[in-house]
Amino acid sequence: MADIALRRRCDEAGACVIVPVFNNVSTVGDVVRGALQHASTVLVCDDGSTDGSGAEAEAAGAVVLRHARNEGKGVALRTLLAEAHRRGFRHAISMDADGQHLASDLPVLASALIDEPGSLVLGARNLVAAGAPPSSEFGRRCSNWWIWFETGLRLPDTQSGFRGYPVPEVIELGARHRRYAFETDVILRAAWAGIPIRSRPITVVYPTNRTSHFRLVIDNVRIVALNTLAVLRHPLPLPLGRSLFRIPRRPGWSLFEIRRWAWLGGSGPLWRGLAAVVGILGATALAGTWPRVLSWFACALAGVGALPAILATFAYQWLLARNLAPHWATALILIAFLGFGLGEAARAPARVSPRSWSGQSRGGVFGHWFFLTLTRASGRTLAYWILYPVTLYFLLTAPVARAASREFLQRALGPTDWLSSMIRSYRHLLAFARTMVDRALFRTRGKSAFRYTEEGIHLIQEAAAAGKGAVLLTAHIGNWELAGGLLGGAAREKLAVVAYEGERERIAQFMKRSGGPQFRIIDVGRDFLASLEMIRALREGAVLAVHGDRPIGGQVIAVPFLGREARFPVGPFLLAAVSGAPLIATFSLQIRPAAYRFFAHEPQRLTFTAGQSREAQLRIWVEQYVAVLESLARQYPYQWFNFYDFWDAPPPLVPSRTAFATGEAA
Repeated sequence: MADIALRRRCDEAGACVIVPVFNNVSTVGDVVRGALQHASTVLVCDDGSTDGSGAEAEAAGAVVLRHARNEGKGVALRTLLAEAHRRGFRHAISMDADGQHLASDLPVLASALIDEPGSLVLGARNLVAAGAPPSSEFGRRCSNWWIWFETGLRLPDTQSGFRGYPVPEVIELGARHRRYAFETDVILRAAWAGIPIRSRPITVVYPTNRTSHFRLVIDNVRIVALNTLAVLRHPLPLPLGRSLFRIPRRPGWSLFEIRRWAWLGGSGPLWRGLAAVVGILGATALAGTWPRVLSWFACALAGVGALPAILATFAYQWLLARNLAPHWATALILIAFLGFGLGEAARAPARVSPRSWSGQSRGGVFGHWFFLTLTRASGRTLAYWILYPVTLYFLLTAPVARAASREFLQRALGPTDWLSSMIRSYRHLLAFARTMVDRALFRTRGKSAFRYTEEGIHLIQEAAAAGKGAVLLTAHIGNWELAGGLLGGAAREKLAVVAYEGERERIAQFMKRSGGPQFRIIDVGRDFLASLEMIRALREGAVLAVHGDRPIGGQVIAVPFLGREARFPVGPFLLAAVSGAPLIATFSLQIRPAAYRFFAHEPQRLTFTAGQSREAQLRIWVEQYVAVLESLARQYPYQWFNFYDFWDAPPPLVPSRTAFATGEAA
């Protein structure tokens, strides 16, 4: 039982094990067998081995990818990470093939990934206790110092190959080094992107038959060149790399922090106010380019921030050129800079990547309450008009949603120029805002406020009347809450809605305030008993509304969607197959303001066929559903309301030990 628990611990992290191998035939088999005791999937990249290492790994139970010739450890790791991403893994834990890492430490790294999803976890080795040569300890100390100097992070072991990677984020970082420098490059880019980097102690051994392919001279030269170029980039006012997280201040006099103080200065209203004052004085008291450049240089030395001072200088001159009096120009710049500084002080350091998704939708009770009150007082017309400036505000201040909208619409409608893309995204966000008004309108005015057509709704009502339960498979396309309200008779009385953790209270509070129909809400994400509650609800005859485009449980399947593979949950299909309840795909799509098309497909009875792979059968069912979803997304592109990176964002980490996933409730 303990072994099963440990294995589940790795799987709970959504992690596979990845092993690059080059001519380690004597050890790679043991490495793979040990890893399979703690992880369900082990991926091995045979990087041009000539001694049969790939065949040995395959015989031990690994999935083996092959390079025709030796490309280097960095290329092998990139191949493995890309494959892990294609298979839908959130994390990948890398091990060396030479036997120096112990598989018993896999749960240590997996636990760290569960505690802080999306972090980069480094295994910290005790080289002295392991009897490593002094040169290894010296090399590690040098590498640790350079990483601190270039990132401001103090890490105990930056050369460890035993580490847990956040797969989507690391791929997005774009590290391109081919050999051992890749691992150093990943740490640098992750630190510059703000990805949390954590360390956990691990055991390391140096077996007598260990074969190392690290070339002392050439590989060290490559790493030194990487660090040298990184140092030379710091004085330039250019991004060091891709930014995914907001980076908190890191104590100490590292080159990274000196750079931040010199170019950006301190955060908060005091530092921004000083930068504005210096910029205004430079624009008025100093004549000529070089005196102003010297004032900016002084700002850099003083930690006020050269870039804010430069911005204030040009902003002041721009305002004066438009005939604004000096005192008005000064006041406007100070207000803008102080307001920005207050915003900086109020923001907590981000700990979640903008590309990840928590499982919760944006918005809250206040937004629903606002539109509920407005529609009660004035009806639909005024509420719709108010949406235009509100939507413009969100278009400008919600970069993650804007980027996700652009990505989706480019796939659904085709590429276009920047201006047309912004207009598309505005229409997209406006359509989403209208659904909020329509939900409030339905609560206050009922069905009579809408024009709608019904197609196949009798199929849902017949399933509800039969009393054996039904799974309504919907998606975040259209207005699913309005669809629930449009159901009549037994179907509405028996309706139960599956909600994500944190949304149950919000939905329940909104329904209570509005006084409209009250639905049963089943909260997934708190514990694995949620699946048992779903099974129980179906056996009690409930009509269970489940989203088919966001994961329930830990199992997903990657299938093509709008030209690229995306992860879709298998939970609803397993739920229908295990419970025996019919699966009915249903949607409610806005075809014009306050006008909807409400329709349902023919019920499906899903059963597993003996002797056939369950995964293959699930894939067929998911692909059939995704084909319907893709057709609707192309037909109604502005009704797609997944405002996050649907293709690259990892699914939310909800418990994977679901009863319907394992068949325990059958």
